[in-house]
Amino acid sequence: MNNTDEIEFSRIRKLVSHYAVSPEAKDKILVQPLATKLVKATALLDETAEMVWILNHGLHIPFISSDALTPILNKVKKGFILNPAELEQVADFVRVTRLLVRFFNKQRNNTPIIASYCDTLTILDALESEIYNAIERGQVSDNADKDLAKLRQRSNKLSTNIQDTLQKYLQSKKYQTMMQDYQIIQKDNHYTLPIKASFKHTFGGSIIDHSNNGNTVFIEPTKIVHLTQEKATVENQIYLIEAQILGDLSAKIYQELSQLEANLNIIIDLDCILARAKYSQNINGKRPLLNEQNQLQLNEMRHPLLSNPVPLSLNLDSTKRGLIITGPNAGGKTVTLKTAGLAIAMAEFGLFLPSSGICSIPVMTAIYTSIGDHQDLDNSLSTFSAEMKQMSYIVQHATKYSLILLDELGSGTDPNEGAALAIALLQALQLKGSLILATTHYSAIKDYSTKHSAFITAAMDFDLKTLEPTYKLLLNQIGTSRALWIAEKNGMPQEVLTQANNFLNTGKFPLNQSKIKFANNQKKIKSTVSFKKGDRLKVPEYEQDVLFYQNSDLANQIIIFVNKTFKTIPVKGAKLVRKAKDLYPEGYNLDLLFIQDWKEYKLNRDLNRGSKKAWKKLKK
Repeated sequence: MNNTDEIEFSRIRKLVSHYAVSPEAKDKILVQPLATKLVKATALLDETAEMVWILNHGLHIPFISSDALTPILNKVKKGFILNPAELEQVADFVRVTRLLVRFFNKQRNNTPIIASYCDTLTILDALESEIYNAIERGQVSDNADKDLAKLRQRSNKLSTNIQDTLQKYLQSKKYQTMMQDYQIIQKDNHYTLPIKASFKHTFGGSIIDHSNNGNTVFIEPTKIVHLTQEKATVENQIYLIEAQILGDLSAKIYQELSQLEANLNIIIDLDCILARAKYSQNINGKRPLLNEQNQLQLNEMRHPLLSNPVPLSLNLDSTKRGLIITGPNAGGKTVTLKTAGLAIAMAEFGLFLPSSGICSIPVMTAIYTSIGDHQDLDNSLSTFSAEMKQMSYIVQHATKYSLILLDELGSGTDPNEGAALAIALLQALQLKGSLILATTHYSAIKDYSTKHSAFITAAMDFDLKTLEPTYKLLLNQIGTSRALWIAEKNGMPQEVLTQANNFLNTGKFPLNQSKIKFANNQKKIKSTVSFKKGDRLKVPEYEQDVLFYQNSDLANQIIIFVNKTFKTIPVKGAKLVRKAKDLYPEGYNLDLLFIQDWKEYKLNRDLNRGSKKAWKKLKK
């Protein structure tokens, strides 16, 4: 298992995939697992190193196009006939296969591993030649069949005769008045002229179509009927010949399908290697050394996703199980964890590292992380509960070849209990032999790491003059959160800082009580006017009485009914004229007072009771 999401290795994958040529290689890079064995990880780096050598010497590698070949091979597999463009793409792929073999044969002394890849490629010269001889510039070539060129020439000549004949119609004074428009319009393989509908029986020919308004008919003149029929016959003959050629070529590709798919898989692998090399070259990467002794040595390693990052250097030999990092917030502790994690993940992916010196990287079988907010809303788990769920899994599955990255472990609960639990977890993980990098603010964890020989401490440097972190890691030091100092620099009153210092030094709580007293001079709150639905009111806005409907959602506003319309007005000035209970009998439906359209009300009522007459009226 490798949990690399929290260290943002997925972003590295995407960056590498951008350097791949084929869509198949791009997809493979996004899902390719990390190499968790020394032999496999070393092999990946060897491949990358050979491709980097090719790039550094400015050699041009022949490669496939950026179009996906897999869908084309799948079409052949299902028995479909390929079109000329698809056939050309297959021929181009076969050609690239041949050129790759030739290229790496010449570079065999410098790139023996990649040359061995090419040794397994099958060259299909005959298929390449047959496709290129039959297909040219996206269509079946005239040379593909002895009759094809003649038929195409005949088709072109017939098209010219048809156009010339129709032009004579357009230029003839005899037909000028009959024309709706002076142009040739093709309708379903018929060449027609737009004729005014009033002349459809006068103009000789077949009516092929009508305009939407009926004012125009599209007529194929009698003089070109035999020409268009002959042209259709010739075009059909051309189609049959082309279909036969395309079918034969598709069948030959089908016969070589297994070899083509095997070649494609190898070239996809080469594309992935080339993408790794291009990315490694772009970040000015250096090949790391790999080890199985859990030794992590970073020599000015730069975080690959940050602009102008502060280089990270650290050294954990096989006698140390972990690094405990301390320091103020926003000082670079989390970035340090991610940088170390990315160094291992990148090396296991076959990438060089953006470092000034050679780094020594341990090959880990798993990377476990606990970074950021782990709140699980779906399962109603708090941040701390979700973190503990994750940590329980890590403790149960971690081995001596596991990398554990822990950010502010146990910080989501009581400080004393959280620190105690964090220490116990660190102890359990180091007994398993896991490699641990953790950050903390807890003093108890700092004390634990200084007293335990399996851990070393480090502090994030902080510039006291500029009040800014330097993001430098200082090994064998203990950093402080500098909370009081930062608070003072940001204007915290001195009396607050003094109380905080006293508590830190003595452990005694400040228990003085406030002597401030409050005068009891509350004003009486006037009771708000309360009206009932249907009450008759007098309001300043209208001369006649209005009906109260309800209070508005807006403060100090009410909704009234006047002139069959609802209005929102201020409650101020509204006076009760007569209560609804005094105006209407008990149980009276007050909603009848607020009907705006009686006809609509009656229709809806009749519809609700199922009146056939009402439903007929609604349908009309």
